[in-house]
Amino acid sequence: MDGKKFDKNTLKTLVIAASLLLNCVLGGASYTYYNHLAEQMNETASLQSQVSHLEGSVSDLQAQADESQPTIDGLKAQVASLTEEKNGLQTQVDTLTSQKADLQKQVDTLKAGASSGSSSGGSSSDSSSVPAAYSSSDDQSETVYVTDTGSKYHSAGCRYLKKSQIPMSLSEAKRQGYTACSVCGG
Repeated sequence: MDGKKFDKNTLKTLVIAASLLLNCVLGGASYTYYNHLAEQMNETASLQSQVSHLEGSVSDLQAQADESQPTIDGLKAQVASLTEEKNGLQTQVDTLTSQKADLQKQVDTLKAGASSGSSSGGSSSDSSSVPAAYSSSDDQSETVYVTDTGSKYHSAGCRYLKKSQIPMSLSEAKRQGYTACSVCGG
C-alpha cells in the first residue's frame, strides 16, 4: 500500500477511533459537569434546609416576643407607677424634713427662752411661750376676756372681770402676751 493512500478499512478504523476518542473526551467533560452540577444542587438543598430551619427559629422567637409583650407592658406600667409613688414620697420626705427643721428652731428658741427666764428667776412655763404651731385650733374660736390694766386673760364670770372685760380670741390673747389667770384658768 502506498503511504499516501488509505484503504477503506483503515479510514473506517480511524473514523471509529476518532469518534471513540471524541466520545471519551466529551463524556468525561459531561461527567465532570454533571458531578459539579449535582454538588451544587446538594449544596443548594442544604442551604435551603438551613434557611427553613432559621425561618422556623425566627417564627418561634417572634411568637415568644409577642407572648412576652403584655408582661413587658405591665412591668413598664408598674415602673411608671412606682416612680410616681417614689416622687410623691420624696415630696412628703422633703416636707417633713422642712417641718422638722422648723420645729427644731422652735425648740431651740424655747430652750433659749427657758434658760434665760430661769436665770432671771422667772418661770417660763406659762402658755404664752408655746409656739403657734403647738396651740390648738380651739384657740381661734375660744373667747377669753382681758382687762384694761391686767396682764392675764380670764374666762367669763371670773371675779377679776368686775371693772372691765374686753373679749378676744384665746390665740390673740396669747399672741399679745397675756397669760392665764391663776383663779379661773382663762
